[in-house]
Order: sequence, then C-alpha cells, then structure tokens
Amino acid sequence: MLYSLDCEFNGFGGELISLALSGEAGELYLCRPHAELDALDLHPWVEENVLPLLDVNGARPVVLPQEAFGRAIQAFLKNDTAPCVIADWPEDLTHLMQCLILSPGQMVRIPDLTLKLMQVSAWPSDLEGAIQHNALWDARALRRALTLNRGEI
Repeated sequence: MLYSLDCEFNGFGGELISLALSGEAGELYLCRPHAELDALDLHPWVEENVLPLLDVNGARPVVLPQEAFGRAIQAFLKNDTAPCVIADWPEDLTHLMQCLILSPGQMVRIPDLTLKLMQVSAWPSDLEGAIQHNALWDARALRRALTLNRGEI
C-alpha cells in the first residue's frame, strides 16, 4: 500500500516536530508534546508558521514523546505486508528512518518497507480545507498530487 509522508521540523536540518502518513487504509499524525517543543530553540519562522497549525480542524495529532513515534509507526503499518512510503523532500524520509531506531542496533519491527522520493508539487492543492505547513494536510496534499500523477508512481 502507498503512503504519502510529510514532516514538520525546526528549520533546515532541525529537530522533528510532527510526522504524518496518509494512505488509502488510513492516516497517522504524530506530534511531540508542548514540553518537548518548548525545550527546542525554535526557528522564528517555525514558531510563526508551523506551531499554530499543529492542531487544526481536520488534523488532530496524537501527541507522543518523540521516542514513542517508532512504536506508533510500527502499530500503524503492522497489517500492511508491503508498505511504500513516498515523500517529496529527503529530510522527511530521514526523520521517518530516525523514528524507527530504538537504540544502538535495535529498531522497531515493521514489514519490508519501500521508500520513494519523488519530485511532485503538492501545492497549491484542491483539497477542501487544506492547510499548508501542517504535516497531515501536507501528506494529504502530496497523496492527492500523486493520485493526479498516478502514471509516475
């Protein structure tokens, strides 16, 4: 099954703030708790343009400590024998992979996973209510763009 991935993070190369997967079988939207976010030296653009949009109508995250993201992803993908995650930015894939690491030499158990990086323009989106810079809405917009360009997948 195909899933589109988007992450919000603290500026270029910054710490993960939220992660979303959107697929035909469902969606997963994770966000770190305020205490963890408050401990970050937030980039002003992120503080102004991302944080206010973490919990918006139609996109309510599951709030978990970042260390619990991997187990949540594991549970989300457990019934899919061949998940394929598609992203439009390399850093999104990096953050996803980091979430799967539990400790040195240990990772969550997930099915064989295929990753795909595609240069797809998800915005502007024709999705009703879409809000850019919210990980779930961005993942939905990417999924919509991929659906419109199905021949390229």
